[in-house]
Amino acid sequence: MRIIRWLPRLLIPLLIVAALVIDARIDRDPPTAAVNGREALTRVVVPPPDALTSSWFCPVVGMRVPVRGFGETTTELLLTNMTGATASVSVELRGRTTGRQFVRAEVAPQSTGVVNTSDYARDEVIGALVEASSGGLAVTRRFVSPLGVDEARCSSVLAPNWYVPVGDTQADALGLLAIMNPLPRDAIVDVTFASEAEFGPFVAPALTGVVVPAWSTVVVNVGEHARRRDVVAASVRARTGRVAVDSFAAYDGSIGRRGFAAELASVNLGGRWLVPVAGIDDGTHLWVRIFNPSDEVAEVVASVVAEGLAGDRVAFAVASHDVTELTISAPGELAPGLDTLLAPPGLPFGVSVVSQNDVPIVVWAETLVGTPASPLTDIALASDRVDAAAESVSELSGGESSTVVAQTDESASAGTQTGDPESDDADVEAVVEIRPPVLRAQSGLAFVPGIVQTSDRWLVVVGPEPGAEAFLTIMVDPLATAAQSADPDADPAVEGGSDRRVVVGTLNGETVAVIDVPASGVVTHRLGSGTTRLLASDTPFAVLLWQSRIGGVGLSVAHPLRW
Repeated sequence: MRIIRWLPRLLIPLLIVAALVIDARIDRDPPTAAVNGREALTRVVVPPPDALTSSWFCPVVGMRVPVRGFGETTTELLLTNMTGATASVSVELRGRTTGRQFVRAEVAPQSTGVVNTSDYARDEVIGALVEASSGGLAVTRRFVSPLGVDEARCSSVLAPNWYVPVGDTQADALGLLAIMNPLPRDAIVDVTFASEAEFGPFVAPALTGVVVPAWSTVVVNVGEHARRRDVVAASVRARTGRVAVDSFAAYDGSIGRRGFAAELASVNLGGRWLVPVAGIDDGTHLWVRIFNPSDEVAEVVASVVAEGLAGDRVAFAVASHDVTELTISAPGELAPGLDTLLAPPGLPFGVSVVSQNDVPIVVWAETLVGTPASPLTDIALASDRVDAAAESVSELSGGESSTVVAQTDESASAGTQTGDPESDDADVEAVVEIRPPVLRAQSGLAFVPGIVQTSDRWLVVVGPEPGAEAFLTIMVDPLATAAQSADPDADPAVEGGSDRRVVVGTLNGETVAVIDVPASGVVTHRLGSGTTRLLASDTPFAVLLWQSRIGGVGLSVAHPLRW
């Protein structure tokens, strides 16, 4: 009898614990996961056309001088409708003091519409929730600041952990983290940093237990908490709720460097990363940062993948909660240091970063046009060369995107062909070799987000700004290529393979170009201004969009969306 009386008493606390667990799971589940599984929670992808809705979270779509030195930043939302029906889109703008505002937009089938959100910004920082009545909507942003321009994705997921591996806090540097909580409950987050000056995480007491109110975006000025660091990485971890995070950086020109960069923070951790690069020259500087936010030491190998180059590589360890910087430079008279990777000048290449012991890492890069000491001043001649080259390309291709640039003589046959990919009469003369200053602008700064997961389909949204030069750098997964080799000890960074093809098409499925990727696995392709494109291949690949404003301030790198 005693056992019977005690059983209900034991069940009551068990039921209470079970209810708390279920409530916590409901609170943590993101509202927009389109597919099941743990991986689905951290993939920023375009919802398929048969999805009931498309929901996108944009932490910042308007800034009115949130920190001194940035200047007022105008923002445009680029809404790409990939379906055959008109998309009804609702843009809900959310500020901490102005409340919520709604903007309605109709986006024509298979086209990109533009909403100038700065027209509605009446707060220091405004975020946006973008929702469509059906799937197949992709949302990206363009920022224009007095210090420069950049493109950034919005997020189709909310997550508890976000990572930003790039930045510095020197006297001329400005850095922001924008943390958006679009849910009806307050979120509590911890922000920690890693730098070259500390071992382990750098914890700022003021950023422990930060409350992000419901329906709002909170801005963190990195320089107020991590002062005078050459390399800074940041982690944003939510104790309760889920958030989306943006990262902004700028150089104000006070000691020469000048530019503006924006990008959605990384929600992914991974053991291998790819960074496709359009090319470097004497006026372009590139740094790759490897951030280890885990509790174990990561054993890392970084390699350069390029045509006609054996492939420089370096092995090193990244301590727990630490960040390491590699300088990417062209070969010179002096021997490279242990933290330097050599890349061919003026040619497209890729950087492969692999965690040998499978400790997850985050990899981004930062590129700066103009020397760190002073911006480029010898622009006129370079600009004329690019204008002349672009004009000759336009004449040959009828204005369509059809040129592979910066190939060596051995790889000239791996060119881009215009028109029907089935045609055997492709005009070989249409392949124009250009030694591009692809990133040529008077000065500019851009984040170069690494790609942790390759795909066989990508959506590239090109800003419709006239006068911009746009280049795609395509990098086939070197590990996937090496897996096809019979040699089990093959170096995945330099292993060759048969040619692969990437088809460039319009949103309605029309093929406009076919790119033959050479054995090196890396190639650059020029796009016409304002042309949103779909890229597809039988072989998974990574791609980044590089854009430069000729003869002016501006450099941007856009991360395409998996589709």
